[in-house]
Amino acid sequence: MLVVAGDMAIGVVFGYITNNIRTGGQGRDNYISNECADDVLVFGSSRALHHYDTEVLADSFGLSTYNCGDDGCGILLSYARLKMITERHRPKYIIMDVAPAYDLLPGKNPPQLKWLKNRYERDGIPELFQDVDKRNRVKMLSSAYKYNSTFIKSAFVYITGISEEKNIRGFAPFHSKKMRPVNKLEEKGEDSIKYDEVKLKYLDKFIDLAKGSQLFFVKSPVWYKSDAAKLREVEILKERCEREGIPFFDFTNHPKYMHVDKYFADGKHMNATGAREFTKDLYTTIKEYEASRGDSTVSSQR
Repeated sequence: MLVVAGDMAIGVVFGYITNNIRTGGQGRDNYISNECADDVLVFGSSRALHHYDTEVLADSFGLSTYNCGDDGCGILLSYARLKMITERHRPKYIIMDVAPAYDLLPGKNPPQLKWLKNRYERDGIPELFQDVDKRNRVKMLSSAYKYNSTFIKSAFVYITGISEEKNIRGFAPFHSKKMRPVNKLEEKGEDSIKYDEVKLKYLDKFIDLAKGSQLFFVKSPVWYKSDAAKLREVEILKERCEREGIPFFDFTNHPKYMHVDKYFADGKHMNATGAREFTKDLYTTIKEYEASRGDSTVSSQR
């Protein structure tokens, strides 16, 4: 009984501190999970976090904007965050950056739950944990377990208010640029592609949640050239987009960005200059799409 009582007490204390942080990664997660009511939202992995300039989007759309992407995460965290947001607010535009390793292909699933342990009681989250690993049903009985990987850092931020994680409405720009030449090799794909059924399940649930908003799937630029096998990795998503009438904008192998060092911090991530330029191009693409449908919503909001 003492162990159970102690575990519950730890959960109450850790939970209070964690949920009252306003800065850094935890403060960002608290805002997304509990407060976010912005009209343009970006989701996805680190490429979402670092490629979509929220100031450019907000100025272009004339709407409040927030970047909900996160390092090492993808469709599983994106689904959970969108579910929590749509419980209180329906965004006008949702942009989902596609990274096949985090959204479609096997592996990299447990790390996507890192921000969700302390959201376990929220609707739909237990199912997600159990789909990733059925052992989570037992692990999540412990209140202390929900905070054991983040509490020391969270406590430091709560006490001092100091955090090295800076962002602009969720957007975290890289300010470096590639300094050394890199061999211009293609990014190789596999001839035989296997997809992750858990990821596909939550991709479909994400699409369902986004109904009532204008959803765009986007594959943002990489420095490398991708070969034909690599390009096929997103075919299963393109099929869903065609079936559901969802626009898919693919900037892979875009000549404006490919092998252009000034736009990239590394081979897969754009720097602040690249992010700003790409976000402008994306908005232009969205505007052209809206115009082709005879919808003046975007242009009228400038």
